[in-house]
Amino acid sequence: MHTKILLALFALVCTLSRAQQDSIVIPEPENPTIQFLVAEAMMNNPAIRTLEYQSEMTQSRIGEAGSLDPPELDFKQEGMPDFRYSEAMFSRIELSQMIPFPTKLGARRELAEIQAEHADHDRLEKSNEIISRLKSLYYQLWFIQQSVVLDRENERLMSQFSKITETRYDVGMSTMQNVLQARVELSRIGNDLIVLRQQELSTKAMMMAILNRSPGDTLGFAIIPDDVVFNPNPDSLISLAMRTRPMIVHDSLMIQESEMMRGLAKKEYYPDFRVALERMTSPSTGFQGWSVSLGISLPFAPWSLGKAGSGVEEADARIRAARSSYQSTEAMIAGDIRDLYFKAQAAKARLENYRSKIIPATVEALNASLTSYQTGTASFTEVLEAYRSKTDLMKEYFSTRMDLEQTIAMLEQEVGAENISGLH
Repeated sequence: MHTKILLALFALVCTLSRAQQDSIVIPEPENPTIQFLVAEAMMNNPAIRTLEYQSEMTQSRIGEAGSLDPPELDFKQEGMPDFRYSEAMFSRIELSQMIPFPTKLGARRELAEIQAEHADHDRLEKSNEIISRLKSLYYQLWFIQQSVVLDRENERLMSQFSKITETRYDVGMSTMQNVLQARVELSRIGNDLIVLRQQELSTKAMMMAILNRSPGDTLGFAIIPDDVVFNPNPDSLISLAMRTRPMIVHDSLMIQESEMMRGLAKKEYYPDFRVALERMTSPSTGFQGWSVSLGISLPFAPWSLGKAGSGVEEADARIRAARSSYQSTEAMIAGDIRDLYFKAQAAKARLENYRSKIIPATVEALNASLTSYQTGTASFTEVLEAYRSKTDLMKEYFSTRMDLEQTIAMLEQEVGAENISGLH
């Protein structure tokens, strides 16, 4: 509920101040949540804003499509001897207007409305894609930062372990090889931290590009809930996607647009009209008068029937292509949703194993080996192997959690909706 209120407030601020500035600056918490960053990206991302403006452009064309063409005003001087203007036999001023067959303007307006909806769903689809990318980077940042925290803790533990090894060496209970191995392990952790720092900066740079922030800006610590919630039903996800995914709605509108274009093509068989009002004067005779003329196009003339017929055939082919594209999109999205759903379920199951079985056993094994090493009942190699096993498994756990969150983000993109984890 709070997220919806926040998004609504941000949208209002964006509407009021778009004309004054290129991007919206909002107070940022020390450690922004993904919901906060999504709202910021929706307001400030250049690609999303560009498509918003294009959508506004297509909306403005609706009125144009349903309006008459501008009238024409003609002026003629007839019968001028040697182009002497003042001696013309007749002066004519004519105002004319082309009027399409009555149903054509309404059909054109409806077509323009559908095309405006197309543009809006193109914007939504692009927003969908960008937000999914932002979420993926956010969870990647979380993984990197958790790995940094883990390596900092490992650095502290290995430093203590190294001192214990040096003390044991001083009293003849360890070897110089063990001391050097501990020092090498400390240096290896230092190298890992250098790589992680580079990855953190690179990930933040990509996120700031999406958020349209200045290069000098930064981001805080990525936060995700401890609890894992993912209980949707794949059939419910597919059903929801058929209603909410912008690409699906776009392709369904393509069918409507093609059918509307076929209707317009058939209306080309209907005539258009021309109405004109003329004022005529004759300076030489003093005559002044009015004339009215009516005209009608003849689209059913034998030499012009082919134009309208070709338009109908093209529209029929367009309808078949649109229907085929819609069916292909439906099948593709349904397949992608099931694929991502099974991947998310597998990641969730692996996470549960890490949490309930693997990690506790690994930590217990490391603590036991450290205690045994201090009492002289375990070798240096055994402790080092237990430490490395614990580090590798913790990073696998973080990586699995990142994979799960990124998979859910991709599922949300496929469905075209957020907060799908609890959908039944």
